[in-house]
Amino acid sequence: MFGIGFHLKGGASFDLEGERFETRPLDVWAGATPVGSNSTFCLPEHGFHTVSLRFAPDAIRDLLAQHCQYGGVLDEMARVASARVSISRLSPLDVSTARIVHAMFATAYAGSARTLFLESCALGLLAAQVDAAARIATPPRDLADTQHMHSARAWLDDHLDDPPSIVELARVIGVNDFKLKRSFKAAFGTTVFGYVRQRRMERAVAHLHDGLSVADTADAAGYICPRCFADAFRRHYGVLPSELTRAAMANAPASIG
Repeated sequence: MFGIGFHLKGGASFDLEGERFETRPLDVWAGATPVGSNSTFCLPEHGFHTVSLRFAPDAIRDLLAQHCQYGGVLDEMARVASARVSISRLSPLDVSTARIVHAMFATAYAGSARTLFLESCALGLLAAQVDAAARIATPPRDLADTQHMHSARAWLDDHLDDPPSIVELARVIGVNDFKLKRSFKAAFGTTVFGYVRQRRMERAVAHLHDGLSVADTADAAGYICPRCFADAFRRHYGVLPSELTRAAMANAPASIG
């Protein structure tokens, strides 16, 4: 089995044959397992909205090949799916792809129209991942460097509310600050602080979808002034947070099963 989970709300703990990971709002994870593998997951009590796309490994490889997407992480995971378990965190949902996932839950279509709509949304989510992979593609680096940068990113994800300084982060992962700044930008296409800002904005989208007020969302994103947060949000996404809140409320179904 090969699958990609787009996590709009809530988080969960997963275990695929000993490969463990936890999801957060707006996370996107891919997983591949051989036939007969065991998997378990633990859902949160406060709600969980995830769209999961599942494919036969050959099917996703054929789909990627049709669009000349060879050798990327998805292609590689599908290629080895019959032999071993693998997981990978992909590019997180942004405001446009979060809207796609929300629309999949909220659609009023039925029957064949619903199927067609959901399939088109699924292709849109895949297209966003292919585009993100193309934009951050970089020349190969040595394995240790790659592991250090992924460790740095994971540490930042776990400390978004109180992010370390460049020097502190470099000390945690075991490199000097110059190497950290250079290699992090090469690996992820943004600076360390740019990544923190981006993840806080992505988390803000999840908070707004969950019904949190703009003022409370601004505070959670580290802004003392809600207006400053609104301006930064508009620069980042092209819309005001209040517009996103109104759109989510207008499109929300009465209940989601």
